[in-house]
Amino acid sequence: MAEPDFEAQLVRLFSDAPSFPDAELFNAEISAKLDRGWALRRMLIGAAGVAAGLFAAVQIVATRFSSELQVLSRDGARDASSELSAALNRLNDLVVTPGSGEALWLAAGLAVLAIGFAVTRAMEEF
Repeated sequence: MAEPDFEAQLVRLFSDAPSFPDAELFNAEISAKLDRGWALRRMLIGAAGVAAGLFAAVQIVATRFSSELQVLSRDGARDASSELSAALNRLNDLVVTPGSGEALWLAAGLAVLAIGFAVTRAMEEF
């Protein structure tokens, strides 16, 4: 069992933080960094995220649907219902295909995550 005198001495030593000569300057710098507005940084990060999302969407559409769109435009005289069913079948094949389906679901999951971050940030601000 520890001695009460020793424990009291330990409590006394740990309750008083040591003082450094530049403590005031350090506190002022930290306070300035915490008080700084982050609106521009948030806008730049958001704009970069939107640009990356648009780039990814264009790439997915360009790689997956360019040939399908050419076929659809070439065979425009077909019945609209058969075109719609063919497009739905192709979309289903895209989602079910292991490689492309994973990319699609990953993009959707990241979009949901980004929306969740945006909502929590908005809730913190108000």
